[in-house]
Amino acid sequence: MVQKNMSSQYAIELKNITKTFLGGKIIANEKVNMAVKYNEIHAICGENGAGKSTLMSILFGLYKQDSGDVYVKGKKVNFKNAMEANKAGLGMVHQHFKLVQVFSLLDNIILGAESTKRGGFLDYKTSIEKIKKICQTYNFHIDLNMKTSLVSVGQQQRTEIIKLLYRQSDILIFDEPTAILSDDEITGFLQMLRVLKKEGKTIILITHKLNEVEQVADRVTILRKGKTVGTYNMKDVSQSKITELMVGTKVIEKPNLQSFAVTSETLLKVENLHLARHNEPKLTAVKNLSFHVNPGEILGIAGIEGNGQTELALALAGLQKVKGGKITFKVSGVDIDITHCSPKTISNLGLSHVPEDRHKYGCVLDESVAYNLVSNQIDNKLFSKFGFLRLREISLNAIDLCSKFNILGANQGRNKMRSLSGGNQQKVVVAREMSKNHSLIVLVQPTRGLDVGAINSIHELILAEAKKGKGVILISYELDEILKIASRILVMDHGEIVYEAIKTKTNRQIIGQYLSRAVTKQTNKGNREVQYA
Repeated sequence: MVQKNMSSQYAIELKNITKTFLGGKIIANEKVNMAVKYNEIHAICGENGAGKSTLMSILFGLYKQDSGDVYVKGKKVNFKNAMEANKAGLGMVHQHFKLVQVFSLLDNIILGAESTKRGGFLDYKTSIEKIKKICQTYNFHIDLNMKTSLVSVGQQQRTEIIKLLYRQSDILIFDEPTAILSDDEITGFLQMLRVLKKEGKTIILITHKLNEVEQVADRVTILRKGKTVGTYNMKDVSQSKITELMVGTKVIEKPNLQSFAVTSETLLKVENLHLARHNEPKLTAVKNLSFHVNPGEILGIAGIEGNGQTELALALAGLQKVKGGKITFKVSGVDIDITHCSPKTISNLGLSHVPEDRHKYGCVLDESVAYNLVSNQIDNKLFSKFGFLRLREISLNAIDLCSKFNILGANQGRNKMRSLSGGNQQKVVVAREMSKNHSLIVLVQPTRGLDVGAINSIHELILAEAKKGKGVILISYELDEILKIASRILVMDHGEIVYEAIKTKTNRQIIGQYLSRAVTKQTNKGNREVQYA
């Protein structure tokens, strides 16, 4: 390990870091400077594509800078890989998980840091006891025996955090760690950061959630378009000032205060829906679920992650089999049963879907941005003819959408999806689904990993969808997002709807009660009754 140099007040120093890709065509970092003090929580903020994750990947040994120097604990380092960074006391939770999908959660946590006993055999008992203590301390709940590919995005995120704590690193880097956590989980995570700081850890936090930065950070470094804007003491800057420094201009949020013409005609109707858990087919995820969506309506579905929202969205898009019930979608005035239709059929009928897991369901990482922008419309006459791709039209479509949705790093659609930041990958998926012909759009965590400016832009686009008379289903684990733009709100708990209200007749406190504890009534048959406002 790199020993602490007492002559330096900084745990981390990055001096004039420059990093480019594609032979210098893409500049991710340009002469970036940043210094992190020992035992502080240091936030890094910036727009999507500002170079935050690239900078931390350089620090962690995943990328090699073109120029500039990295100092850890006062000593100049040149990590060749993440293992060397681990040995120096660094640990990192990445925005895009570094987990082996065919391994169990337990094997992923201990991978590379296994406890062994005599004869070189793995000492699982010791490892499990250590992990259980971590979970108890920080209130994490995961099934260590579950195969990673079968668990939710939230469980994978928690596994990454436990993996870092298991290694007892003293410099901890978190890249968008709360992007898919619930309010209660975020509160617990922020408290965990405070505890880790008390234990002497140095923490670097990349996040777009400025309220989190304000709550826990001591200082913040702001990047804009790959360059350092400056480093500030949190007591000296407000959230609005940070946003302005990130974007370069003031960002004005526009909540849903308009009264859109919601018609009485039902666009989508779900009746007595039954779904199994996508990762455990023998268990029930959704039961007796019924609701409807009208044209011009933004239906917000709130709930703690893991209460059937994932399965519901997949079923609506045709990506999960329905065990029971019926889904009806109105197309050109005709009700069509789409309960057992394929994803392609449902898409062609006019239902768009922004999935929760963009890598698994939303994009093809090793294809171009241009291809990803038309991937579910490739048989459209505009993009193919007689089985041949119309490359010029695909390219022009990419140029247009990259401009409209401010997709950075796409090189007019020519670059691969993999080369984009997580936030810009999300913008590609949103751009494709909103630009295709549709009358209803299902959005699951649509602003996950997006910066403040991009979140505001996506929200404006969602409001515009409703204004055009389209139906919107917004599934989000962030209650503030639901309250900001939804016109009607449902709360899901254990696969059932336990609360429903028009937004004007409810508030954060009421909905929060249903999210934090099961405020339900039991009927004589033992089923939950929906509470209405």
